[in-house]
Amino acid sequence: MKSLSTISAAIGAIVGVALAAGVTVKPAHAQDTERAIYEAAKKEGKLVYWGSPDNKTARALTDRFNQLYPGIQVEIFKIQPAPAIERIITAANAGRHEVDIVDSQLGYVKLLLDRGMLQAYPWEKNLGIDPERILYDNKAIVGWHLDTPLAYNTNLVKAGELKSWDDALNPKWSGKLIVEARGFMFAVLAGAWGEQKAFDYLKKIMANKPIITKGGTNTIEALAGGQGAIAFGAYGGILQQYTDQGAPVDWVRLGPIPAQIAVLLPLKDAPHPNASKLWIKFFTSPEGQEILYKAQGLDTVRGRDMGPLGQRYKAAHLDTVMELTDAEKMRTLVAKAGSIIGALK
Repeated sequence: MKSLSTISAAIGAIVGVALAAGVTVKPAHAQDTERAIYEAAKKEGKLVYWGSPDNKTARALTDRFNQLYPGIQVEIFKIQPAPAIERIITAANAGRHEVDIVDSQLGYVKLLLDRGMLQAYPWEKNLGIDPERILYDNKAIVGWHLDTPLAYNTNLVKAGELKSWDDALNPKWSGKLIVEARGFMFAVLAGAWGEQKAFDYLKKIMANKPIITKGGTNTIEALAGGQGAIAFGAYGGILQQYTDQGAPVDWVRLGPIPAQIAVLLPLKDAPHPNASKLWIKFFTSPEGQEILYKAQGLDTVRGRDMGPLGQRYKAAHLDTVMELTDAEKMRTLVAKAGSIIGALK
């Protein structure tokens, strides 16, 4: 058996040879510790995130992130996924890489996947992120869910008047329905009901001459303002915030509750990749998720770490149906729903 001194001498010789050859010797995976990532992120000095957080949410997230990781400037630009991804692709084609992270529903993710523009990383192994949140071979991380229960104006619809999905098709609601233009809700329902049933239902809604809105929050505002009586595509968490503030809106205790998956997408040529890693770790942590819910009503409705919205549906014995993680299929369903509504050509 070799002595410790012999082993030490051998190791020293190996290190000496490596140094002489100009090779840097460092412990395995040292670059992947949170401390090392933070030190690298401080040198980057900045993070650029495009996506859904509104001003209130952006401030709350940024303030807490800077307390945990001082020295990193956070720049958040509020923008919808479709134009955000289009701009990112256009810039990349011109050789410009200015964004670190963009968030999106799954229907748009394929645009970046197909171009090899997303950065894979061992999120669970190195940063302890729940594997239930990790999609597409470590290239996307679930940030929150966008649940869209059937919603109504309590001044225009009597309690208990909507007992089934078909009740919303009654001719009495003609011109009083509100439909979110992108049709995500119906694309998700297609996974639960089948495409024919889901899109036939959407066509019947369109025959009732609905009001078309763009965005889940705008849909809720239109509903609260009495522009329509029943809304398709209102985000449940934000709807609850309006209800808590005294707006005449509520949701129908009717399942299944369709829910989109919003993901954080770390870009492959991000100018601040280490800051991106820290942001995603913080964003998906219990503390980050609590800030997201309290500030903007965004939450997770399924999984081990489901939040208040998911607990609410569970207590009401309502199933939630998640959008398909097949990016190509989901993109096709969203396009079909949008074409029926007339918002997408």
